[in-house]
Amino acid sequence: MSQSRVWDLRGVSWSKITNSGASDGVYLKANERIGDTDYYLKLSNYDSFRGVYGHESVNELIASRLGKLLGFNAPSGFLRKSIVNISGVEHEAYVFAGESYKAKSSRSPFEEYYKSFRLSERESPLDFCKRNGWAEHIYKMFVFDYLIINRDRHCANLEVLKNGDIELSPLFDNGLSFVCSYTEPAGVDKFDAILDRPVNNFIGERSLERNLSYIDIKLPFNELKDAHREMLLGDLDGVLDNAYFEKIWEILVTRWDRVKNFRLA
Repeated sequence: MSQSRVWDLRGVSWSKITNSGASDGVYLKANERIGDTDYYLKLSNYDSFRGVYGHESVNELIASRLGKLLGFNAPSGFLRKSIVNISGVEHEAYVFAGESYKAKSSRSPFEEYYKSFRLSERESPLDFCKRNGWAEHIYKMFVFDYLIINRDRHCANLEVLKNGDIELSPLFDNGLSFVCSYTEPAGVDKFDAILDRPVNNFIGERSLERNLSYIDIKLPFNELKDAHREMLLGDLDGVLDNAYFEKIWEILVTRWDRVKNFRLA
């Protein structure tokens, strides 16, 4: 991680995003300028009884690092233990700070742009992207989401940027991935790394594996290597129980072998 000191974020105002999962919690997000850089801050799950719990912020960091290593367009960022104030109560928790692209471009949620400019209601979101020249971006998103088991690529977790050229945003909001449903390490070792779970996709299907079958071009990205384990996870000892990191690496290695069978890399 970037630094070991505790980051004082008690002055940050957090927005509460309803958790779409089974719990009654919310996810807390904020925007903050640090030096000359705008950051998008994310906490893990929160409720007033348990405080901040889960590990979505750690998943964000691992997904960010994976994107950089393999050549996917995911925001760079860092993880830091922080003090935050939520509804007048202080909590110590890990915060992911991802570099924000949002101040640099005019932007629209993908669904809004798609509904405004599709040829007809029969043009699917995937066909719309292909017609607009975004096939490679979407196909790489399919691969990235498959590797990390991203459950939450809904219509607001992709944006259209309008800054001269019209293009798609980086792959942000990657916290609901890996073994995010396990808020405690017990049972993590039983998690099936290759099972095709239903997900909340707006583009393609609700199956991460079936989405791979739509890919019809050779994609440029790097190969996952054994050395990447240290680069992804090596400095996170003590942040989570080691059972999480063992399972996350198993997920990546197992799913990478499946991706190679699609002859993408």
